[in-house]
Amino acid sequence: MRGGSLATVAPSLTTERVSLNESILRWTEVAGLLAAVCWALGGLLFSRIPVSAGALNLGKNLCGGVLLAMVVFFRPGGLESLASFSSSAWWWLVGSSLIGILIGDGSYLRSLQLLGPRRALILSMLVPVFAAALGWFVLAERLDGEQLIGIAVTLAGVAIVIRERSPEASMEQGVLSGRARSYGTLHGLNAALCQAVGSALTKKGLEGHDPLDPEASLIRLIAAVVGGVVLALLGRRLRRWWRELSASRIPTRVFLASTLGTFFGIWLSLIAIGSLPIAVANTQTSTTPIFMTIFVAVILKEKVSAIAWGGTLLGLIGVILLIQGGASVG
Repeated sequence: MRGGSLATVAPSLTTERVSLNESILRWTEVAGLLAAVCWALGGLLFSRIPVSAGALNLGKNLCGGVLLAMVVFFRPGGLESLASFSSSAWWWLVGSSLIGILIGDGSYLRSLQLLGPRRALILSMLVPVFAAALGWFVLAERLDGEQLIGIAVTLAGVAIVIRERSPEASMEQGVLSGRARSYGTLHGLNAALCQAVGSALTKKGLEGHDPLDPEASLIRLIAAVVGGVVLALLGRRLRRWWRELSASRIPTRVFLASTLGTFFGIWLSLIAIGSLPIAVANTQTSTTPIFMTIFVAVILKEKVSAIAWGGTLLGLIGVILLIQGGASVG
């Protein structure tokens, strides 16, 4: 009887384990979308914090790094896993942080200030294009026809959503000087290129490691915080940034926004980069404006036009094509 029971239970346990693995695999295929959702919610919170962009960037990286450090410290085997990264993996991840988070995010924030949100976000759509080129020529990743169509459809939907801006924003952007537009465009292009390069470097640093583990994200945020502090010291801005971040009720608001936008957002985006071709992962994360449109309508109760909703639907169709294409390739 006991032997027969074990024989019956063993296939059941195997089936459950296979089902669990399939569920995890399916979940990682949408990690980029979940990261986009977190970035959209975090963006709504960050946009209402009266702190300069440099101080806010350093504050969010610091909060996200502390949260990830707590996860790694209390996670069984977390410290051992952190030590398991080779020196080359550390260099890849630190490089991805300095290029993608520190320089890339800095250039994006500057382009946002010079161009306004519409033009800056349009330039940020070049990230999947640069990522596809890097994945094709550097990482030897191949994209099938369905994935290419999904990328094109998703970017078209994002473009429609971004172009649907308020008249006030268009008027504000219209008074920009030619020099400001040129500098803003260069910063936007640099941001897109740096973020794509950061994704490729992260992909290299994750080789041999489970992208679900948070240690790689912690390494990247530590590097971003250290790099940000060094830049602030060199520019003699650290004391002023600290006063801004420690003002009344600012720490709580920065912590809440960082939990969503930095802690979960960066972790989920890293899972997507480690589980999918970088072009697919970056296209999923580029749907942030689409989710922002939804949250603006639902949370802020602002009117959204039919054109913007059409772009949202088109972008989601493209994402579905991407997920199906990635599943078929895997």
